[in-house]
Amino acid sequence: MDTTAVILGGGYAGVMAANRLAASGRSGLEVVLVTPGPRFVERIRLHEYTAGTRADATVDYGSVLHPGVHLVRDAAAGILPDMRTVRLAAGGDLAYDYLVYAVGSAAAAAPGGALRIEHLEGAAGARRELSALPAGGRVAVVGGGFTAVETAAETAGAFPHLSVALHSASDVARTLGIPARRALVKRLGKAGVQLHTGSSVATDGDVRRNLAADVVLWCAGFAVPQLAAKAGLAVDGSGRLCLEPTLQAQGRERIYGAGDAAVIAGPDYAYLRMCCAAALPMGADAAGNILRAVDGMPGVRHNSGFRGVCISLGRSDAVVQFLAADDSPARLHLHGRTAAVQKEIICRMTLRWIRGEAKRSGAYTWPTGPKVPTTTPAARSVHLME
Repeated sequence: MDTTAVILGGGYAGVMAANRLAASGRSGLEVVLVTPGPRFVERIRLHEYTAGTRADATVDYGSVLHPGVHLVRDAAAGILPDMRTVRLAAGGDLAYDYLVYAVGSAAAAAPGGALRIEHLEGAAGARRELSALPAGGRVAVVGGGFTAVETAAETAGAFPHLSVALHSASDVARTLGIPARRALVKRLGKAGVQLHTGSSVATDGDVRRNLAADVVLWCAGFAVPQLAAKAGLAVDGSGRLCLEPTLQAQGRERIYGAGDAAVIAGPDYAYLRMCCAAALPMGADAAGNILRAVDGMPGVRHNSGFRGVCISLGRSDAVVQFLAADDSPARLHLHGRTAAVQKEIICRMTLRWIRGEAKRSGAYTWPTGPKVPTTTPAARSVHLME
């Protein structure tokens, strides 16, 4: 009997899942990837594209997908779990035997006058506005996370004639170790970024007026599509699909989740953050457990961890923070040109990992996570997270 696996979302998690399934060579397995975009977007490079230091942040789907994947350029308008059906925005339904929910995330709603750059369209608009600013123009980047830091530094380096300020309600890059964070702050100043921390940005009215800026780039917080919640699936307080450790949706053995729009509920997985480094292993493991289900085998518990995080500070500078498996900072960090080279290597390797999986199912491997006692409640049952 033929089996259809539908993947919602053409980002890192979705493409990795599609490739692992399609390259497995299972007889009768049809793999369908649903994504509205015409090209694969390297979201980890959007800050470069925004600043104009990279000509393009996309690649053709044909260069990253297994040729057996059926690509549907559309968005999911709804999921009907009891009918095992996805309703498409352009009309029509897709039936599935297994579903991978990998619809990703977007920046939180931005106030009037601010530009969001987490998707290609927003980055393209910001790129045009930055390029049009005259000498002395003022740019404000809002947010304290890695995306905000990278965007501010990249913009300052690409437009030395502009004044670039980074506004954060708290310390920037708070998850880094103290030495790495000190190095990052120092190097932001060296890059020409004015740092303003400790006060929230007023969002009433036009935020450009509030920040005395000509262009405001909004990199504060992330939100996920509410597709899972509208389908009646178990979600957390942010609307992320709640998963069992096998990456199956709670109470739905035919639905799996991966990437930013899904969360493995319970304290054992609280260390996993919304990032490419977590999305790729989740996509691969979700596909692997679908293959096990097709073969009549039980799924395995997801196990992934971290080894480091690289934050670019322009084309010739960066900070690399080495990490324990649970994402806690180790004592060692790198900065400067060596760190910038390491950051570029990781960005290039990301596409190589995806393409390698398209050639051989199971080619992609990743660091293991922290040790988890098998007797903990999370290993037996899963509870909703606030």
